[in-house]
Amino acid sequence: MKKILIPTDFSACAKTAESYGMALAKQIKAELVFLHIIITPVNWSKLTKEQENLFPETKEKISNAKMELKSLIEQAEKSGIKATKLLVFNSGNEKIHQFIDSEKIDLVVMGSHGQYGFKEHVLGTNTYSMLRRAEIPVIVVKEENPKAAIKNLVFATNFKEETGTSFAHIERMAEELGAKLHILFVNTPTYFMETNDILSVGNSYLSEFGNYNYDITIIDAFKEERGILQFAEKLDADGIAVITFGKSDLMQYFSPSITENLIAMTELPVISIRKTKK
Repeated sequence: MKKILIPTDFSACAKTAESYGMALAKQIKAELVFLHIIITPVNWSKLTKEQENLFPETKEKISNAKMELKSLIEQAEKSGIKATKLLVFNSGNEKIHQFIDSEKIDLVVMGSHGQYGFKEHVLGTNTYSMLRRAEIPVIVVKEENPKAAIKNLVFATNFKEETGTSFAHIERMAEELGAKLHILFVNTPTYFMETNDILSVGNSYLSEFGNYNYDITIIDAFKEERGILQFAEKLDADGIAVITFGKSDLMQYFSPSITENLIAMTELPVISIRKTKK
């Protein structure tokens, strides 16, 4: 991980992600890119200086954003972190995930209130959109995040072969972070398996896709989220990693993924990586 993107709107929630991202960048010696998108009523880049004066509120927002971004760059540089900024003007069509390729981003750190309900879901559209579309790991940090670094990372998995490549990414990430990876299988009534079968499938999966020896923890729970959170609490984990299967925007309102439920239910950082296409 050489380059970390931190989208920010300078809110309290975003500031938590900024601080977390800076600590992470310092730990792994990565470069930071701070991104702020301003919704403008017109194509701002085509306006003359005189025409800009016709939109005083937008002009003030841009001025404030420039100061905030300058402050973030200064904070990062004081900590010995290389940092750059992106201030993007648009009329509402710009999406954060579009900058991942152009900026050669390896990891995204985003803030989230993590509350649920239709209103809160809409307010968190950028974060949820990243979870569905990003082809790189996304760390979602809550405003009340109690952890400063990841030392013990829970990886919840179903050991499906199609997630193997994504697991390899998570393993490399844990290695770079110097974190211990704890492998968890949540056995639910809906997809119940006997212990010996779980261990057999799990050991085959880890042997094929992993580079290290792992113990497999099995927890019985009614829902995957409950089992993950119970284990994370017992372990006093610093973060939770899951492989996310992307869904359409429409489906997301009616069938939120386990990843998004976890974000809503825990204060711990949640690392999501989409299932990698073969």
